[in-house]
Amino acid sequence: MFEILLNAFLGGLLCLFTTGLGAMIAFIKTGLSGKKLDCFFGFSIGIMMAASFFSLLQPALEMGGIIIASIGFLTGSILMYGSDLFIPHVHPFKADEEKEKSGRLTKIITAVTLHNLPEGFSVGVVFGSGNLKAAWGLTSGIALQDFPEGASVSIPFVKLGKSRGKAVLLGVASGIVEPLGALFSAFLVQVFQWLLPFFLAFGAGAMIYVIGSEMIPEAHSGGFGKDTMFFMIIGFITMMILDVVL
Repeated sequence: MFEILLNAFLGGLLCLFTTGLGAMIAFIKTGLSGKKLDCFFGFSIGIMMAASFFSLLQPALEMGGIIIASIGFLTGSILMYGSDLFIPHVHPFKADEEKEKSGRLTKIITAVTLHNLPEGFSVGVVFGSGNLKAAWGLTSGIALQDFPEGASVSIPFVKLGKSRGKAVLLGVASGIVEPLGALFSAFLVQVFQWLLPFFLAFGAGAMIYVIGSEMIPEAHSGGFGKDTMFFMIIGFITMMILDVVL
């Protein structure tokens, strides 16, 4: 078990590392054009969609069948829906639309945490299954899309009046939940091996909910829908290749 938990934690740390690298963009830039931002989101959407199917839902269907996979997928989606509905938060690039200044920082951090939890959970679940090849493939894809995500967190903090150093630090901190979530979910899978198909589908459902409720609307908000779709396809293919090669 120790080796699996260690790998899960290292996988989460890799995601945290790339999030931090992306956050450091705030040292040299204080804004991103709408087109670049939409392309970043499109690429991330493609990676997460492919990861949800190839690394999570497909194995869940093969191991547990359609009923268990469906229940797990629905449970993950409902949990994210509930957190989206009842936990006050605001997405980073909509922070300037928030009229009330007090509490913005907390709401942004909450939003990013809700976004990153399914990613960390999914990474840990696949490591917990014992399939290190598939787990590192998924981790590589998640880590790749965490780079622009880190920038999408730190830059808004600069716009809210934080120093560049503090904005980068907050951007890095936004990814801490990933190694912790990966470690926790890997432990759960090791203890409750018989629930592995459910946990895999649960992670897929949670990530698909985040994609549909947050990332797709955000990606199309700037009016560059065709560019978004093109980069989404690139992201999907990238994750598909990583899943096969790694």
